[in-house]
Amino acid sequence: MTAVTALLLAAGTSSRFGPHNKLLTNVAGEPMLLRSLATLKALLGEQVLVVLGHQADRLAPLLGDTPHVVNPDYEQGMGSSIATGVNALPQGQDDAVLIALADQVALTEADYCRLLDRYILDGRPVAARYQGRLGVPALFTRDHFPRLGALTGDQGARRWLKTLPDLQPVDLPRAALDIDTPADLHRPVPHSSSLRSWSERALVWRQLWR
Repeated sequence: MTAVTALLLAAGTSSRFGPHNKLLTNVAGEPMLLRSLATLKALLGEQVLVVLGHQADRLAPLLGDTPHVVNPDYEQGMGSSIATGVNALPQGQDDAVLIALADQVALTEADYCRLLDRYILDGRPVAARYQGRLGVPALFTRDHFPRLGALTGDQGARRWLKTLPDLQPVDLPRAALDIDTPADLHRPVPHSSSLRSWSERALVWRQLWR
């Protein structure tokens, strides 16, 4: 069975959101962080690692028994958080890593299932495509771990996604909605086609990937 672990990045300062930590903001009845975490765990079960940083002491108690790691250099940017998470994975246990953002709350279990479904076809890296560009969530195979683990500062994975010759794009319009400001909470959710059929497939993948 292919082993995939998701890294849920939740380390940023959310400076554009104002004085409050956006990941504690209520979204559909629960903190934003827990909403994003629940979506991933519904598909991957316990194969989720949360990367904390800013106000880790406030966020960690929300996670329960979900494993987490703290990026001491979170102020440097997303690249350092990706590296912290990848370097914390047990060596040799994962075939791929799924990088996800805690503020992409519009993504559903079915959306993540589409990425996994595309990956399982031929084992190639997969990235979301939205608004004409590639970005996260993205799934990288083990041979890319060294490069991910060496990221620094604000270097995310996006800048070299398009340089990967074997990258497979998957259209995920909902990934375009990430919460950076309070106004973003009221933005309309982009439409994803065939949501019902993918939701049904997600129920199947939930059994396969645990």
